Amino acid sequence: IALLRSVELGGGRSMWDRSMIYFATDFGRDKSVREGSGHHLNNGFLVVSPLVAGNRVLGGLDPATGLTYGFDPMTGAPEPGRNMTEAEIFSGLLGALEVDTTGAGLPPVPAMRRG
Repeated sequence: IALLRSVELGGGRSMWDRSMIYFATDFGRDKSVREGSGHHLNNGFLVVSPLVAGNRVLGGLDPATGLTYGFDPMTGAPEPGRNMTEAEIFSGLLGALEVDTTGAGLPPVPAMRRG
């Protein structure tokens, strides 16, 4: 981040002002597996960027199952039992990056954008 902040883009803006760092997990752990290392496609990710609505968790973790759940795409309110689609997540990230997705058929996810 310090390196990105040091690269001036003009007008008082730096490369960091237009950057997004996405940390993905490769898989989740299946809480019901007692031996070995059960894998589950349910997982989470972390985004670090001045472009996203930061300092909060979208969705949550169900303590009974150990699985994540989604959020309302418009408000960001937690929605236990909701699974976010890949299209929703990618749309939210692209929206934060101000990429024009007109005609792409992606759903709006303004909850991920900085207001």
